[in-house]
Amino acid sequence: MKLDAEKWTLLHDGGQRHGIMTTNISEALNSVLKKARYFHQHREEAENCVYPFPTRIFDKFLRIELKSREHKVTTYNPQEGIYMVQSPIRVSGAGNNVYTLWLNNKFCSCGKWQTYTLPCSHVLAVCRENGSITDTYVPEIYSRQTYIKTYQANFHLVFSENFWRDVPFNLTFYPPNMKKERGRKQGKRFQGEMDYRNPDSPPRCGRCRMPGHNRKNCNKPGPSNV
Repeated sequence: MKLDAEKWTLLHDGGQRHGIMTTNISEALNSVLKKARYFHQHREEAENCVYPFPTRIFDKFLRIELKSREHKVTTYNPQEGIYMVQSPIRVSGAGNNVYTLWLNNKFCSCGKWQTYTLPCSHVLAVCRENGSITDTYVPEIYSRQTYIKTYQANFHLVFSENFWRDVPFNLTFYPPNMKKERGRKQGKRFQGEMDYRNPDSPPRCGRCRMPGHNRKNCNKPGPSNV
């Protein structure tokens, strides 16, 4: 089964995933429902938040802003919002990279702005250079108002079966007894192209990564035996 690239990659998602890697919407919903017990805690945190963004987003925003102070900005076309941003060189020799930023089009050649829709450090460096307000480049999904709306719903108690209305079908209160099969349970996640292995490539050992045998009969020292 082949799936379209925009359904399982961040590169072709059209800026809709905000950095969340999921294969379908049910996984995103499950990640929220697993933390349903903390709805009241999140609601209080959102209502008492004094920042324009939720605490987790604001802390990340501050780390990005601190990183942006080390960048060097060169203005090419302020009318069209075209800038060049150079990162500092590190002690290890890394860094010293040059990125092109289109501020009006919300595009940075580093790719982070398009992927996470949260301004990268290059955007904040340009905003500090030209005096722009950084909050205007943060989408509404990261705002405090959206955070409050997310957790403003209430959970209602379920009364005992004595208060339930009669229905024209039988209610099953307990699942049927099912025998657990041996082996690993098969997952229900939709597989993409990256999940399929080339049938012509031989399996490799999980210890030494060499083909022709497996971990059980491997006689070569692994990373833990060196």
